[in-house]
Amino acid sequence: GHPTPDIGRLVIELDTPAAPVRAFILQPAEDGSVGYRFVVVLIDGGPTRFAVARQALAKSRFQPEERPATPETPATISPLASVALPASRPDRALQSGPKAAPDQRPKTFIVAIDAGHGGKDPGALGKRGTREKDITLKAAKMLAEELRKSAHITPILIRDSDRFYKLRTRIKRARDKQADIFVSLHADSAPNTKARGISVFSLSDTASDKEAAYLAKRENKADLIGGPDLDGEDPVAANALLRMFQRESMNESAKLATVILSNIKDLPGGDKRGHRFAGFAVLKSPDIPSILVEMGFLSNRQDEKNLRDDSYLRGLSKRLARAISRYLENAAS
Repeated sequence: GHPTPDIGRLVIELDTPAAPVRAFILQPAEDGSVGYRFVVVLIDGGPTRFAVARQALAKSRFQPEERPATPETPATISPLASVALPASRPDRALQSGPKAAPDQRPKTFIVAIDAGHGGKDPGALGKRGTREKDITLKAAKMLAEELRKSAHITPILIRDSDRFYKLRTRIKRARDKQADIFVSLHADSAPNTKARGISVFSLSDTASDKEAAYLAKRENKADLIGGPDLDGEDPVAANALLRMFQRESMNESAKLATVILSNIKDLPGGDKRGHRFAGFAVLKSPDIPSILVEMGFLSNRQDEKNLRDDSYLRGLSKRLARAISRYLENAAS
């Protein structure tokens, strides 16, 4: 048989669930002052992002990119200075072993709640003049209120007022806050006025059905209201490592969607529309499990009536909060 090539291994033991966000090789300096350097940037982003990275790296072999040593940085690793890195989470104490002891569980999970549309973008309009942006903001505040009842969850609102944010900005705000999961709330409209009920979407390159494709295309076009996006690269294409994590992030998003659907069965429409897939730009965070909840259709009279009812929104918020809590408890175990 063929001889087995020598394989080098570097093992890093961590006290917190840090995950790599950059890994690359710096080539030797031209003046010979320093040789090859392997650079790994690790950030404590919490247990869900750690789980995404761990599973992705276990399934795939990562090939780090090579970067030249520039004249300005022959003996340093200053290319890191150009990488926007969020601060580490001091509230974390989860070890990177198979399972942490109870007193080492993370003190707080951070849930980013994205109220769809806002400001100059009203979103869908109902028969009775209901604006999607108003419904999503009200529901987002209710969900945050429900999540705050848990001692282990800190909700953050991507927008807490009638403001317009581009889709990429929404993702960036969630990542800057080191969110464990991202939940986007919507109340869209459909060409078929009989279409009603709750849908839970996660990211996919291929839409699960024609209506899903239509909704994603419509939502993605909302960015055009704010003019051209000149704010840098797509977070999904930021680097090879994060691109590799995207698939696992999609898997975790699907798990979260399943838990949510199991908790809304008793609502009007309930889980009948089920878990669906489409290329929503707002779900493209490469390392944060992300889902989009269509709470109902403003194009349907009964759904619009429900969405205007605070008691209905409160009931939905309670169920979403319960599902999110269960998912996060599972992620930490």
